Amino acid sequence: MDWRGRELPPLSGNPDTKKLVKTSFLFLFLNILSGSLTMAGNGSARLDTATVPQPDSTRPAQPALTITGDLDLTKSVYAMRGQEGASASAQHTPWYLTGSLVLATRSGWIIPLQAVWSSPASSNGQTYNTIGVSPRYKNWLTLHGGYRNLEFSPFTLASHTVLGAGVELNPGLLRVGLMAGQFSKAVEATATDPDRVATFRRMGYCARIGVGNDRTYLDVILLNAADDAQSIRPDTLGYLTPAQNVVLGLSGRIRTNRNITVELDAAGSAYTSDTRAEPLPATSADSRLHYVHYLNGVKKSISVNSSTSIRTAVQASLNYRLNWVDLRLRYKRVEPGYQSMGAYYMQTDIERITVAPTIRLFKNRLQFRTSAGWQHDNLNNQKRTRTNRLIGSVSVSYTTNNNLTLDLSVSNYGTTQRAGYRPLNDTTRLAQNNRTLSGSVFKSWTGQNKLHNLTGSATYQELQDLNPFTADNNYSQNWNYTVGYTLQHPAAGLDLNLGYTYTFSRAVELSFLFHGPTVSVQKKLVADKLSALLMVGYLRNEETLTGEMQQGFTLNNTLTLDYQLTPVHRLSISGTDNRSRGAQSYRQQQATVQYTVSF
Repeated sequence: MDWRGRELPPLSGNPDTKKLVKTSFLFLFLNILSGSLTMAGNGSARLDTATVPQPDSTRPAQPALTITGDLDLTKSVYAMRGQEGASASAQHTPWYLTGSLVLATRSGWIIPLQAVWSSPASSNGQTYNTIGVSPRYKNWLTLHGGYRNLEFSPFTLASHTVLGAGVELNPGLLRVGLMAGQFSKAVEATATDPDRVATFRRMGYCARIGVGNDRTYLDVILLNAADDAQSIRPDTLGYLTPAQNVVLGLSGRIRTNRNITVELDAAGSAYTSDTRAEPLPATSADSRLHYVHYLNGVKKSISVNSSTSIRTAVQASLNYRLNWVDLRLRYKRVEPGYQSMGAYYMQTDIERITVAPTIRLFKNRLQFRTSAGWQHDNLNNQKRTRTNRLIGSVSVSYTTNNNLTLDLSVSNYGTTQRAGYRPLNDTTRLAQNNRTLSGSVFKSWTGQNKLHNLTGSATYQELQDLNPFTADNNYSQNWNYTVGYTLQHPAAGLDLNLGYTYTFSRAVELSFLFHGPTVSVQKKLVADKLSALLMVGYLRNEETLTGEMQQGFTLNNTLTLDYQLTPVHRLSISGTDNRSRGAQSYRQQQATVQYTVSF
């Protein structure tokens, strides 16, 4: 019955009415939920003060739970058209739900939560749907759950995504950390998807124990991870082999007063690239495999066979700071083939020494920054040649009283080679200089409630070949100039950006020229609830190859409308149209809708 007492028709007989009622209940639930979260976040959900006696205090009561954060739901449609006359095919990209919440309690808990979720897509591989939380209690206890990125040291667990659980304890001078779980999920290769790379499910843990605080500490770190050979079908392996890795690391920092800071990171990695290989007992001639064999005999932590290798890595720095000068010394050495299952990538086969002093004068308005270093590879003398690099740079920065900043910098990277285990031919010897000269200016001023910014920069780069046998066919030069102006008028809700870019590059029988303006205007409308952003960029290009010139252009247009429905809900609609004419003509169009809830 309705409010007048009349009987309503049954919902089962009217599908549209039933769908409308369900939709209405859904929107009602979302509005009640967002309103409740807003009240909790602002601390406005309280009892009637007229009936509850107030405490004898002038300070406002802190809410038991405070919630802040936002949720974004995004959906895009993409269309691509190639040559003239070709039909465009629209592609619907997956929808994405991203969120970041921070819950704070009166008792001292801070609970940050991040999540990324999307609809199923055609591509396969490691998942991008993640959710993770790291509750922290009074800066001495941190818990981890879900997908987390932790860094215990650069050579052990270095921001690798782990699906699992962990804890970090810092009571007093004790430092304890543990993260365990899945380092990568199992993926099986298929003949229908050649881009799909097969991987084993990789499980492991990383433990840290040490003493100290953020100022001075010393940690010992152990990482142990291995592939599950039974996680994927044997017929999908291809050349994939299950691996195992044990890394023992040391990380420390010593800071004496405010002037001297010493940092050290070192690690040794025992990596078995194929756990199914034939066992290889250690011999006295190979002391490293002897250590691994001893470790394997004490505790079955790693399989020792013909594919086992031990590599080391170390980096250290010394920083001396005074009121007007900084002096930093750095050393880094990573052996070729060093691997850690807790790091995605690191540069190996490198030894580098760097000295970097900085001088500050006139109350830090004038700064001189210099850096000089020497670097080489072929640490184990296993390459035909050894490449040496001499690195040097100088920069000067000056800031005036009227917000004018000038920057000048010069850098030179020299590369040479010497013979490794075989003689080196002079006609193919590498000897190069990579030189860069750059300068920039920044000026800001205010007037009539407006803020003005003016920027400009110029950069010149060249590659010099110092080998007379190859110099004529190996050189390149590049010039780049940019200028920009920004106007901000907060009272009118207006932001204006103007810019121009000019880039010219040339090499042997080849040259490129790109230049053109960019404009962006953002304006607030409808009582500051609607914001419109228009960006237009035009780039003219000329390409010359063996005396033949081809000309074209690229035009980029983007329009974004952002409407603040309520203080909590926001809707954003964006459209982009990119056109290119020239040797490769195409047109790209994309439309994106984003709904945001903030509280």
